[in-house]
Amino acid sequence: MKTNKWICAFAGFLFLTAVLLQVIDSCCFSHSFYVKEYAKNHTAETIGMSEETLMETTQELLDYLKDKRDDLVVYGEVNGQKREIFDAREKRHMVDVKNLYRNAMNVKWAAFAVSAALIAFCAVRKKGSFYELLRDSFKFGGLLLAMFVIFILIWAIADFNGFWISFHYLLFDNELFFLDPNTEILINMVPETFFFDLVTRIILVFFAIMTVCAGGLLVYGKKAADAA
Repeated sequence: MKTNKWICAFAGFLFLTAVLLQVIDSCCFSHSFYVKEYAKNHTAETIGMSEETLMETTQELLDYLKDKRDDLVVYGEVNGQKREIFDAREKRHMVDVKNLYRNAMNVKWAAFAVSAALIAFCAVRKKGSFYELLRDSFKFGGLLLAMFVIFILIWAIADFNGFWISFHYLLFDNELFFLDPNTEILINMVPETFFFDLVTRIILVFFAIMTVCAGGLLVYGKKAADAA
């Protein structure tokens, strides 16, 4: 019985980790979020671009991450002059970001698959109801992941700069992410305030999904009990 609970907890953790990665994917590629943040931060004015050029550049950046284009050779008008938007350092950093994104999406699909296999395995072994299996998976796995996400949230609120630098050192094996706002456009497109709002949005959306899942399980459990 204890073994089953541990397997359920791990399955729930993997499933919700996959959900979190999907939320990250959706939030990072939300066109409306960029529009809102650029307006809030006066990004086009800060860089010296038109809003149209800024959104076109953003789309090229997102297309690159999604493998819809092979490079980041992008041209646009900045401060009245036609120029290449991203320099060599920015391009090299985005190669790292693209690889990170690919790996994260691979982890997402693997986590979905393994969690489904573990749930199926537990369903064969477990003598109780399928509802109890889902409840245990969500309760124990959700608790583990929620503790981690809450820790991240508290750290980000208390010292976002420290959190963000530590996050980059954890994920990258170089310091290409240190960009100069005086010469490089990428850091002006997505400054620290942008990422703070992005992280906050991701966490809020994730917990909203968890709340809906918990509510769904309660309704399912009530119906199962009434039918018994």
